[in-house]
Amino acid sequence: MPLLPFSHIIRHPTKDIVVLSFGEHLQALDTKSGVILASTIDLEEREANGLELQSLTNTPDEAQNNKARVQVMAFSPDGAFLATAADDKIMKIWDTESWKVLGTRTLVRRSNALHFNNSGSHVITADKFGDIYNMVRDIPDVVAPVKSAETTEDAEGDEDEGEQPILGHVSMATDLVLTPDNKYVITSDRDEHIRVSQYPKGHNIETYCLGHTSFVTTIRILPGTSQKYLISGAGDATIRVWEYMQGREVQTFNIREALGMPPAEADAEDDVTVFSFAICPTKSHIAAVIEKESRLLILQWNEAEAKLELFKILELEGQPLSAEYDRSGNLWTSVVPSEEEGRSTPLISVYDSSNYAVQEDLAKYVNTFGSRTVETLPELIFTEELRKHTTDWRELKKAREEKEAARLAGDPDAPLSKKRRKNKNSRKIPEQSSTAASSADPSAAASPDVAME
Repeated sequence: MPLLPFSHIIRHPTKDIVVLSFGEHLQALDTKSGVILASTIDLEEREANGLELQSLTNTPDEAQNNKARVQVMAFSPDGAFLATAADDKIMKIWDTESWKVLGTRTLVRRSNALHFNNSGSHVITADKFGDIYNMVRDIPDVVAPVKSAETTEDAEGDEDEGEQPILGHVSMATDLVLTPDNKYVITSDRDEHIRVSQYPKGHNIETYCLGHTSFVTTIRILPGTSQKYLISGAGDATIRVWEYMQGREVQTFNIREALGMPPAEADAEDDVTVFSFAICPTKSHIAAVIEKESRLLILQWNEAEAKLELFKILELEGQPLSAEYDRSGNLWTSVVPSEEEGRSTPLISVYDSSNYAVQEDLAKYVNTFGSRTVETLPELIFTEELRKHTTDWRELKKAREEKEAARLAGDPDAPLSKKRRKNKNSRKIPEQSSTAASSADPSAAASPDVAME
């Protein structure tokens, strides 16, 4: 049975620790030795390859009964707390010394991003309906009065009422960051927008950063003395740099050119997508994770010229899910394991901070004892719901799966599902020829109705 991959990796801000999520569970690793320090499940007994299982903090108590896949994670600035939010809309606050859950809160909707404020007293969350909430960290399971974003204009001292909407987008919010001075919250959405608003009074909009031609997936403040630049990734095969307080784009980095890929077809409904960024704390390197591409872009940030340059293309052993630099500058990556028989793909690889050579010793414990076996791998990449297809994203996914199944069966020209999205604005899918249609499996046309959380 396959091992469940690690969907997210996050760096502790003050200690040599990274936290990895896999499904509904977490593990904390020492980045100097690679030893697993804490886990929310008992480690499975597998071939140890000469390694001894180290003693660890195990935290599977009732208060932490994890039932849903961890969607997002964030550390407080001092590293004392870890916030996680899962697909079941439950946010948990963890103590990072004992790795115990201090409290939980039921969110209004599924969270796509979390961020602590500078003091660590509040957690800001962006959800799938485009709303941004400011929540008090120390009030678990408080049902605060739900107020509209407009009512926050006069709420001078209301930040401590548990859960407060501070701004909203008209489409799904995809990411958020706070500026280093905590005066502004920057948010992105499915409609190509990046918005700079005052924090915590988000009704005061400072500016917009407009230029992406597809959904924005991730935004980060770039390192440097000025910290006035923002990097953004999207589904339009570009990485862009902004002087965010002016809403001015200063660079467009073309991913297709960097990877030696041909231009996208004019009528293509999707393009190369940036999944996430990892920013190195020891030098001006940014690792860009590209969706379904088994290569990482390592970029060099030149603040003096306000320019990103390609430093290295890092070949991986599978499709990447997450990447993060530890405090020493080593790059940790997680990938989807290979399904080829006779080939074992390590779930985690570590590359050193000097020349990006593989450091096998640091990943040996987590690759040996970490994760858990599952009968089948779940869906691991969730950008399809962001794409604005003329046909439903679930139908396109179904069609690709059918085409791949037909290819593996030796019939690359087998027809795909023709079920159309029930929307008057949808583009009509061309009918297949009668000969081809007769060879299709009628049951393949039925696409399950999947409700997005």
